[in-house]
Amino acid sequence: CLLVLLLLGNQTTAQETPPTAQIYLPLVFSPGLQPPYDMVQFMVGDGRLYEVQHSGGSQARHQTQTDPNGRFFHTKGNEISAEREEIWYSDDYISRGTDTRHGNGEDYTLRDNSRTRSAWAPRFWDVGDLFERNPYVTFYRKSDCEVVRSDFQPSWLRFEAFYNSYTFESGITLNNVVELTWLLDPNGEPIESYFYAQHFGLVGWGSNDRGVSHVSEIHAPGQ
Repeated sequence: CLLVLLLLGNQTTAQETPPTAQIYLPLVFSPGLQPPYDMVQFMVGDGRLYEVQHSGGSQARHQTQTDPNGRFFHTKGNEISAEREEIWYSDDYISRGTDTRHGNGEDYTLRDNSRTRSAWAPRFWDVGDLFERNPYVTFYRKSDCEVVRSDFQPSWLRFEAFYNSYTFESGITLNNVVELTWLLDPNGEPIESYFYAQHFGLVGWGSNDRGVSHVSEIHAPGQ
């Protein structure tokens, strides 16, 4: 009888408190953009239209336009008066080709050896890094495409800063912005500065003698 009671007691105890099920959900964190930064993420916009205003008062529409061969264009202006920068990207570099925005009635083309483009920055880069370049630059007269002058032009590009967000003078705040500067001496003062924002492309620039510019308006899709 005692054995039977012990067995029954054990059965009752086992059925009193069934185990509680626990579910563990994974915690997912978004690390954001991490160095070394891929310059393509900032320089190649998604085609959206926006305005960039110069400190002198002028304003121009900007857009990134792409083709499927690793080439893209930063366009400035409208259908009547449009200018463009031809830029390429590869696994290693961001390269520049022909720029029609020089002014003075001239275009110019950059070359490395005989190739009609020149490495301008590493594709994967970190803040504080300096990149030396020495392209062969040929200036052409727009009216008849005649060569005006040509020579090697050594310079350096420096990765000044990465901003999780940056507010421009217009009050517009953009996320994931990089600032680059152009120098004629690796230890000298910057001659020009450039701001590129993820999804946009070029959104601002500054010069030590030609004023500054910044994104001033963002057009809605379909405009």
